[in-house]
Amino acid sequence: MRFCNLKECESHIHTLESPCANTRMEIGWTLGVPFVHPHDLPNKAKIGFLEAYEPGWTATHDMEAEEAKIF
Repeated sequence: MRFCNLKECESHIHTLESPCANTRMEIGWTLGVPFVHPHDLPNKAKIGFLEAYEPGWTATHDMEAEEAKIF
């Protein structure tokens, strides 16, 4: 599977003729989330991705993990 780079995808994500449109529809990619590798998503989009694809994940899990790293 070939992911887009973030800058390209943000410019074409809302068009039906984008290079990744068919793949996004086939795999049920979350609407409005750029089709980039999840590690490359900006924080807000990464949260949307995790909420959609990781059952039971919420933003509080991410905050708890960050707090655990501090201690």
